[in-house]
Amino acid sequence: MKHRGLTLIELLIAVLLGAFVVFVTFDVARQVTLIMERISSRTLAWQRGQNALSIIEPRALHAAFGITYERTGDVFSRSFGNDMNSPPPARWTDRRGPIQIWDGYPSLFNLVLDDGGVFRGRGAAMLYAVPSALRATMPDDASIYLEQGESAVVSLIPREETDGITSGLPTTARNDLRSWVTFPLMRLPVHAVYSGGPESRLTVSMADDSDRSATLYPYDEMHYLRAARFYAQNEVMYSEELRAAWTNVESRLEGVLEMWFEWTPSKQLLEAWILTTGGRSSSGSGLTVRPRDWPPEAPWRANFAFYDVVVVKGSWFLKNMP
Repeated sequence: MKHRGLTLIELLIAVLLGAFVVFVTFDVARQVTLIMERISSRTLAWQRGQNALSIIEPRALHAAFGITYERTGDVFSRSFGNDMNSPPPARWTDRRGPIQIWDGYPSLFNLVLDDGGVFRGRGAAMLYAVPSALRATMPDDASIYLEQGESAVVSLIPREETDGITSGLPTTARNDLRSWVTFPLMRLPVHAVYSGGPESRLTVSMADDSDRSATLYPYDEMHYLRAARFYAQNEVMYSEELRAAWTNVESRLEGVLEMWFEWTPSKQLLEAWILTTGGRSSSGSGLTVRPRDWPPEAPWRANFAFYDVVVVKGSWFLKNMP
């Protein structure tokens, strides 16, 4: 039997077809890899945005809890005093109150102006309350009436019988916010000094410059006053705690390119947009355009185009604000 070999043309055609199949296979594999990398990057970016909101949310929801705040006058700031020994909120304006919106990084710290009833900026600070699980008691369960500059001594008992007495007051310095507390029914901040002992005594004092009197009711739960501020810098979100000044960094969250806040006092509405990334865009995926859900007033820098970005938004109605 006679066998005929492949001609040169047939051999070339077979080689070309084989090369084409290999090229298509590798190109499909490359595209699949790019798609998977993009999905992974966007998933990581979304998770980072959710983590950022989870840090902000509990503080926002407890903003101004147990605090008297009015958008006119100076009730809020005067309730902390008006001298060098007062904590920083004594210098916050009542128009903004327990929510402070600012533009620029902390070295600039420019508070934004009211823009049609809305405060917009790249950073936010908020004064909030943390439950202590401790309740105040007085002799004969009698209420205590306090005016400016007056003090009172109360005893603390745990909210639950199984709880112990643990003070969350790390300092007695009057200019350190961590030495201030509030009682929800009292609605004013007071400076607190915990003396401990068998009766777990707590001395509370009204600010000398406060223009409001207040009543401390028995079994009202003590709440620690704290403040935090949030901003993004160099692809990192920072959360700072207020003491006598903004000095202590509580947490850092990588992958946050920018943040944008809008506070509308008349609606009791605080909104936050977090622009996050899971890394630089994969080669060949093209430049990233500005996301449509990123607010038009918010900054968009040219280098953001080289990242896979996601916008995560949080909105909160702050029921403690008037």
